Amino acid sequence: MNEDNFHHASGAVRDNVLVVTILAQRIADPDTSYALRDEILSMVDSANASQVVLDFQQVHFMGSVGVLALMAVRRRLEGGQVVLCNVSGAVREMFEVCRLIAKDASENGLFEAADSLETALARFTA
Repeated sequence: MNEDNFHHASGAVRDNVLVVTILAQRIADPDTSYALRDEILSMVDSANASQVVLDFQQVHFMGSVGVLALMAVRRRLEGGQVVLCNVSGAVREMFEVCRLIAKDASENGLFEAADSLETALARFTA
């Protein structure tokens, strides 16, 4: 994966799972959101990934246009799996309110959520 031109995310494959660390602290405008989407999609294509972890540790705010960008990534994976990890309280609440991640085990969401990177990776080996 050539990441020389990536500014909003970095990625690496760990145990056949693409781990993408989102570097942007705010994902609130179309330029940032679409650039992030394009970078993640490039990594997915380069790694031929169907299992992806998106690490939100550095993200403090995410607007609706950022959600649209991530939904494009999810659509590209079709039958694949996307787990979000290290999601801050406010961002996590937005995903839950939009029903994109489940609040509890009785619900389903477009994405899964994990508290840490290690917990997210464990979802793929279970």
